[in-house]
Amino acid sequence: MSVSPPHPALRPDGFTPLLAGLAARDRTMVSRLLAAWAQAGFEQVAPIQVDEAQILLKNRSAQIANRTFRFMDPASGAMLALLPDVTLGIARLAMGELAQAPRPLRLSYEGQAIRVSGSPSRPARQFGQVGLEVIGSQPDMLKELTGLALKSLSDLGVSGLHLCLVHPPLAHDMISRLGLPSALAAALDRKDEGKIRALAGEQAAHFFAILAGDFSGEPALKPLQELREDLWADFPDVVIRCEPFEQRGFALQTGPSFALYADSFRGELGRGGAYEVNGEACFGFTFYRDALLQTLIQK
Repeated sequence: MSVSPPHPALRPDGFTPLLAGLAARDRTMVSRLLAAWAQAGFEQVAPIQVDEAQILLKNRSAQIANRTFRFMDPASGAMLALLPDVTLGIARLAMGELAQAPRPLRLSYEGQAIRVSGSPSRPARQFGQVGLEVIGSQPDMLKELTGLALKSLSDLGVSGLHLCLVHPPLAHDMISRLGLPSALAAALDRKDEGKIRALAGEQAAHFFAILAGDFSGEPALKPLQELREDLWADFPDVVIRCEPFEQRGFALQTGPSFALYADSFRGELGRGGAYEVNGEACFGFTFYRDALLQTLIQK
């Protein structure tokens, strides 16, 4: 029994080439964003696509490690890894070639991410990213960069924007402080009221108040509340909601963060937030170029 060879037009799942029209539009879009960010004081850098796996993935979550392509370097025998997220390459620059550069570093970038597997919200295994990072950031970066992300999308012509504000460490921090079961974090993420009551006991009312939008009883949420109010004033046409306990997809973030959506596209346009590199406070955001292209095409 003979097996037919694969059709030359078929591609591995999750990998899609950009043909002439989309490739040109992608390049124009990226150039516009990088030019605007240069005017805002961000210098463009280009991290390498491949790095030593042990260094690149040090102190990273299992979620990130499990999505990373690894292979043996025939020249050195070292285990190498492809960037599963271009922001990891920026972190490597901050720890390596730019370790002694004055802070804060204001860096912009564009590049390709390649992953072993996608996710329900992002099934692509290779996709372009364009974004910026502040390494050695100050508290005011939260408002500045969240606002810059919204302005950047608006200037590109993306309408019907939705911003979801999150605080990924909050659930685990509260659970640890209150001495509650770790399984409560997943229940809070899913908003499973029955499990929240069973696991949180007499503290359940406090968690339900936060889920309902009342942040007054939790000091850690003050920055998120202030950001929400500031953004409402500056971007009245943007729909803003808060999901403080959401953690899915925010494996890198250590503080207030966000995800961006639009009416004309099902899925995330990008995300950003606070994180740390070697103890340095950082803040940045990334846009998914395939999602932006589809959003602009559907206008």
